[in-house]
Amino acid sequence: MKLPRSRRKPKDQGAALVLVLWGAVVMSIIAAAAAKQASTTAITVNATAELTRARALADGGVRAGWTAFADKRINDFGMTWGCHSGDDLLFVRLRPETSRIDINLAEPELLAALFEAAGADRAAAERIAVAAAEYRSFGEAPSEDTGVETGEEPVEIGKTPPGTFRRGPFQSIEELGYLPGMDTTLFRAIASDVTVNSKTTDIDARYASPLVRMAMEKAGLPLAPQNSEAGAEAPGFEGSLMDVRAIAVTASGVVFVRDSVVEGPIDSDGAPVLVRLAQGRLGNDEILPDGRGAPACTQGFAAVGRVR
Repeated sequence: MKLPRSRRKPKDQGAALVLVLWGAVVMSIIAAAAAKQASTTAITVNATAELTRARALADGGVRAGWTAFADKRINDFGMTWGCHSGDDLLFVRLRPETSRIDINLAEPELLAALFEAAGADRAAAERIAVAAAEYRSFGEAPSEDTGVETGEEPVEIGKTPPGTFRRGPFQSIEELGYLPGMDTTLFRAIASDVTVNSKTTDIDARYASPLVRMAMEKAGLPLAPQNSEAGAEAPGFEGSLMDVRAIAVTASGVVFVRDSVVEGPIDSDGAPVLVRLAQGRLGNDEILPDGRGAPACTQGFAAVGRVR
C-alpha cells in the first residue's frame, strides 16, 4: 500500500522562512555588536597605552629639563625647548618660581589686581582677594593694615571665611577653589601665575608673564625692565627654585602636560627635589611650536619656539 506524502501548507513554509531570516538578522546583529565591542576595546587599550607613554615622557621631561638648565644647555626662559623620542615630541618650558605670585604672602591688593587682570570684575576680584587673605590667615589676629580698599570701609582680614574647608596657609594653589567666587574659568586663567612655593613677596618681573606684570602695574608695584625679544638668559637668575613645564605629544596626538616645581643645586651632579608635581593642561590660547626639527631626546634639547 502506498503511503501518501506529507505536505506542508504554503502558510507553514512561509512562517519557517520568516524564522530563518529573522534568525539570520539576529545573528548578524550579535556579530556586529561583538565586532563593535572588540573595536571599542582595542581603541580604549590603544588610547590608554598612548596616554601612559605620553605621561612617562612628560615625567622624564621634568628631570631632563632641570638637568639641561643646571648644565646651562637651557639658558633662555623665553623659549620653548623641544626634542623627540621616536615619533613622539617633548616640549619643556622653564622659568624661576619667583616670577609668580605667592598667594600666601601677596598683599590683597595684588591678588585683587591679578583676579581683575584675569577677567573678574573689580568688585568680584576684591571679594575673592579678601577671602584668600582670610583663608590663609585663619586663626591669626588681624594686623592694623589689612584689607582691600573698596571705596567703602576696608574689609578686615582674619575672620572665618564662609563656605571653606581647610583653613590656614595655602598648601597648594588648588585650594583657591575653596574660595567663594573662584570659578573654574578664573582659576585656569591664573593657575600658571600663582604659587605657594616661592616664600617671598618679591616678584622677579624680568621673567614674569604678561598677566603678572599687568597685575603688578595695577597694584602700583615697580616693574623691572621686561625681557627683550632675544630672550632672558638664565645667568641673570639667582636661585634654584624652578617652574618646569613638560608637554608630551604622541604621534597620534595624545597630549599630557606635567607642571612641576623643582628645587636643587645648580650643578649637573646635584639631585633635584620635586616640590610640586601635578597634571596640567594646555591653556585655551596655548600654541605648541613645530618640533619636527628638534633633536632626539638622547641628544638634548633645542630651542623650537618662543613662549607665547
